[in-house]
Amino acid sequence: MKRHMIHSFLLVVSVLLLAACGTDNKENPPEADGPYSFFDATTPLTITKPSEDANGTVTGGDYNISVALREFDLAASNEEVLMRPFASAYGFLTESSVTTDNNGRATFSYTAPTGKDFDAVRGQDITIQAVYADSNVIETASTDPVAPDILLTQDFILQFR
Repeated sequence: MKRHMIHSFLLVVSVLLLAACGTDNKENPPEADGPYSFFDATTPLTITKPSEDANGTVTGGDYNISVALREFDLAASNEEVLMRPFASAYGFLTESSVTTDNNGRATFSYTAPTGKDFDAVRGQDITIQAVYADSNVIETASTDPVAPDILLTQDFILQFR
């Protein structure tokens, strides 16, 4: 009798364990749909407060945010990568669009907020996003703007410390 109870218990535990392992409620990241991929992104990036000397000259606070674009796992040079806009309280980019170099690297120049503006965001993390879009937008007879297909996105985390 005891033996049947132990077997029954083990059977119930095994069934519950197998059933629980089969339920994957966590969302998996999307697989790349095409030949393009981003590689070697500079994220997370720790941003520190720029210093100011007695004359009020600010030093520091300039960073490079970069990512490499690959096509069929080879460097995709001369391609345009865009950075989506973000709140100016977190600093600014010198350019919102850059062209990849011969190694497929897109590099954005970022400037951190200074003084009290930096103190207001200290301790926060924000996510900004680079986008690679299809530049072959088909011209239409309509005057309505045509949104390009976004082929790839890359998140960058800025940590203000």
